[in-house]
Amino acid sequence: MARPKTPEPRSEQLNISLTRAELDSIKKRAESVGMRPVHFGRLLLLQKSKNVESSTSEKSSLEKLIFVQLSRLGNNLNQMVRHLHATGDPLPADAEPLLKDIRQILTRAAK
Repeated sequence: MARPKTPEPRSEQLNISLTRAELDSIKKRAESVGMRPVHFGRLLLLQKSKNVESSTSEKSSLEKLIFVQLSRLGNNLNQMVRHLHATGDPLPADAEPLLKDIRQILTRAAK
């Protein structure tokens, strides 16, 4: 099954040059709120509010940890599916309960 099409795909790019210190600062700030630097940078550029960290720092440390772990899980799942598609191997039987749990978590998070 292919990834669903997004209504507005991000096809345009904005390339900026940063010093090493500026990039390190953005990476640290992104990590502190549980985001990837690219998503944090987009939020900084598009956010109308001046203080992004204060609005995102309201998340508890548990929520940040859950977000990071789900991101890692999604990355591993993506790698597994890419491997299965490349080799033509079937989905392992023990993966179905994991996928069911992931679907339940995503359904709860969407509410």
